[in-house]
Amino acid sequence: MVISSYLLASGLPLQLLPDAQSWSGEDLFGLVALISCLVGVMLPLDILGGYLLPNRSSPRKITIWAFVKGWIRGVMVQACFFLIASLLILAMGREVGLVGAGLVILAIGVVQVAFQFRIARLTASLPDRGDVQAEAKVAVSAALERASQWGWKPRPVMVVEHDDVGFTGGIVGLPRMEWIVVPSSSLSKLSPDQLAITIARRLEAIESGSRTRGVMLAFAWVLTGFVLSAMLPGAGVTSVGELALTCCGFTLWSFLGLLTLPTLSRQASYAIDRQLMERGVKPQTFYETLQTLDRLQDDEPKRSAVIETIFHPVPSVDNRRRESASTFPIAWHAARMTLFVSWACMGMLVRAVHCNVGRPELWVMLPTD
Repeated sequence: MVISSYLLASGLPLQLLPDAQSWSGEDLFGLVALISCLVGVMLPLDILGGYLLPNRSSPRKITIWAFVKGWIRGVMVQACFFLIASLLILAMGREVGLVGAGLVILAIGVVQVAFQFRIARLTASLPDRGDVQAEAKVAVSAALERASQWGWKPRPVMVVEHDDVGFTGGIVGLPRMEWIVVPSSSLSKLSPDQLAITIARRLEAIESGSRTRGVMLAFAWVLTGFVLSAMLPGAGVTSVGELALTCCGFTLWSFLGLLTLPTLSRQASYAIDRQLMERGVKPQTFYETLQTLDRLQDDEPKRSAVIETIFHPVPSVDNRRRESASTFPIAWHAARMTLFVSWACMGMLVRAVHCNVGRPELWVMLPTD
């Protein structure tokens, strides 16, 4: 954020990057240089968040080779995605203007949501091995049957192998075509009822429309931020230098989203929690499920109200034990879905948040509840 503010104030990208509004070979080199700078800036944080800290705090150690291999794969996929997206934005920006660039971003975002799981598999190794699927079939069928007894309609569920202990899966696909991804660790870490509760929460997010509203909010936030950023002095969508300044402005907009959108995500979580209780889920089993899942992610069952309000879209276990006034799940997973959708306009904070920095398995499917 500090770097983006400096670049916006100084206008340095306009001096260092191509400013021509017609195509040339310099455009490609300029975009590659811009993306390479982003990779270089993120590298120390990636090493800290993806290798040093996990090896210090987690009993499951990560070898340097495994980290480097996964990091290179993830960075290459994301860099190629950013490059293609930026070329499309420039192409439409030069032909149609800011409106055309916005339409490109919207189209890319729709493709992202539709193929989110495939993009996740390109970015990191997330196999659905046959033996795992065979073992999971019985457990998932039983969980769906239990969720049906509570009143939810079954939907397709895939169990996925993973290496990162913080991988939570989630909901993927466009609205009305959703399916649920469950981490393979759930089969051994959760009891049958706990697995049913985990799946039921996501079924409720779909059936209530909360997940759809979260996706729509992500689209609206990204488009609004990009358009406003492109209107800043020196910014635009017709040259590489202008686009770089637009991305700097969008970084500040994304940071604002990190401060505000988590509140909506938490509100949806509280409302879905309440709905589960009203449909007959036992509170004790529910909170035991939350504790187990929390240990696999932040392992932070208690947080101060200030810290949680600003940085955490998933409520802490302790706060979820309290009676909440939230009754309508406005926009489930909105904060972190916005980060993923911002791949469409080279969002520079998409893998710089505390939950996924240096962890490629979490760059596309960010942790959720």
